[in-house]
Amino acid sequence: MNHFRQITTLRAAAVISSTIIGIGILSFPRYMADAGGSSAPLVAFTGVLISFFSFWLLAALCRRFPRESLFVFSRRLIGRPLAMFFTLIIWLIFIMLTGLTARQFGDVATSVLFNKTPIEATVVLMLLICQLSARRNIIKFSYIHFFYLPLIIGPVIITILISMRDVDLLNLQPVLTAPSASFWRGALEASYLFQSSFIITLLVPFMQLPKQAVRAGAIGIFAAGAVYLLIVIASVGMFGVEETKLLIYPTLETARSAVVGDGFLERLDALFIVIWVISVFTTIYTTYYIAAYLLQNLLAFRDQRMTSSVLLPLVFAIAMLPKNVFETYTWTLLLGKMSMVLMVGYPALLWAVYGVRRFWKKVLP
Repeated sequence: MNHFRQITTLRAAAVISSTIIGIGILSFPRYMADAGGSSAPLVAFTGVLISFFSFWLLAALCRRFPRESLFVFSRRLIGRPLAMFFTLIIWLIFIMLTGLTARQFGDVATSVLFNKTPIEATVVLMLLICQLSARRNIIKFSYIHFFYLPLIIGPVIITILISMRDVDLLNLQPVLTAPSASFWRGALEASYLFQSSFIITLLVPFMQLPKQAVRAGAIGIFAAGAVYLLIVIASVGMFGVEETKLLIYPTLETARSAVVGDGFLERLDALFIVIWVISVFTTIYTTYYIAAYLLQNLLAFRDQRMTSSVLLPLVFAIAMLPKNVFETYTWTLLLGKMSMVLMVGYPALLWAVYGVRRFWKKVLP
């Protein structure tokens, strides 16, 4: 076995899962309740299915070329100029995504944790940690995610299960409603949180069993999707649809309301915030790593250590562009729509070219 192929299927799934669970945890139930009312859990589940379909298009293609990343075999399929153009577009999307995610982190951190700390200090500190971590190779990158995932999922699941005791099932009825335009809008917005599963394109060449890339993605996406789904059920079930819509961070309020043993253990929101910071780090770390890798690919550098340093001031500048939290959210939604089109359209184009080439090889051997 190639000694470079050290990433197991489980570790690849851990990378995908810890990447997806991140910045959206705190406010996710509010958007789902606004889109689907009492059907908020169904909206979230539909978003998970949409994201898995887009992931399947990408991962199933990548496992056809187990020794190369997407940005290498795409040059043979559609030609170097067009492949480099798409690589540039993907790089722009991920550098914007990294900056906006860091800004969202800064907005929440300064309003909840560090009221007197300038948002610039919070953002640059997170980006600096990600930049230093992004200098490591893909194997160490996967180990970092594998280490942090239990620290993220464990406390989150425990907090949610504790809060489930206060859930009123009447708040979750009716579960099934006729899908409306708002329903599908919410499902698409939910799927935006899963787009960082694009990291599979970097993992496949280093996986021990690259043919199991889709399985790794399925484990990672549905594990993260289960966490988001439970968060929606707990928040809407505890507060009701209308109150959930009014809460800025429903998940944080859910953790704050969770109590064990008549006050023996309460105010779990403090623990939840610590876990949230770790989950945001793993998310920004992945998008930063992808952006550094793509820039290294575009500039034909040997590795991403130099490009990770070059990206830091650029990402920070992007993070400081929005004037307020509402503008950040608007830009994030617009970026999500653009990236969804690209993440589905680009693999579909490569699949079409791949299929035509295979057909002509059979017809004209």
